[in-house]
Amino acid sequence: MKRQPLSSCLRDHLDESHKKKGSGPFLVISAQYGCDDYEIGRMLAEKLNERDEQQPWKVHYKELLAQLAADMGLSEEVIERERFSKPSFFSNFLHGLKKEGIPDKLEINHNITRMIRDIAFEGYGIVIEQGCASSAVDVDNGLSIRIEAPRDWRIARICHKESLDAGAATAKIEKIECQWAYSRAVSDKQSQRQPAFNLIFDNSLFSKEIIVELVLKAMEEKNIIEKPAPKLKKMPE
Repeated sequence: MKRQPLSSCLRDHLDESHKKKGSGPFLVISAQYGCDDYEIGRMLAEKLNERDEQQPWKVHYKELLAQLAADMGLSEEVIERERFSKPSFFSNFLHGLKKEGIPDKLEINHNITRMIRDIAFEGYGIVIEQGCASSAVDVDNGLSIRIEAPRDWRIARICHKESLDAGAATAKIEKIECQWAYSRAVSDKQSQRQPAFNLIFDNSLFSKEIIVELVLKAMEEKNIIEKPAPKLKKMPE
């Protein structure tokens, strides 16, 4: 029997996921490098779990690539290198000659998209992912969030948090943003909805605490989570 190509299998899986019902609740967070994405995701999980201890929320951070590597029997370094390698006609030609079963950029991004959508349909997940964060923007009962900030603000933050000088911080931002650009372009092209994110925040104007409160408020207004019951006023004795 002729084996179905991996890219075709992934496409069929994504098409089927569009038809599923009863998704969420979920959050997907994308951020420019230097913003408070992990801190915001962790704080959101804590706040949500305080509201309902019976249905815990889980933060998925830097684990999708590790899971994909394990599923394919490859190292994270190989998957990450292929995902963020600079696309070119020559590199694509060489990929076609390889026999080691190493996936190309498109297959990797399709797989991560599938994993994000699976989490969205399962519910109670907060995914922090770059490049494919708009993958679930069309899925009901969740929000896709983007966190950005001016470059100068992010450079200052990286200098402070990573003990780098301005030149090294700038070079790191440029390298990482170049790596993420292709993955995000693929994800946005695949997205079933525009704009690619439901909410976009400027991290230089809104602290992580304020962003968390605004996201929770948006989730309440969209009936993704229930509004907390009003506190009863204590009667005077």
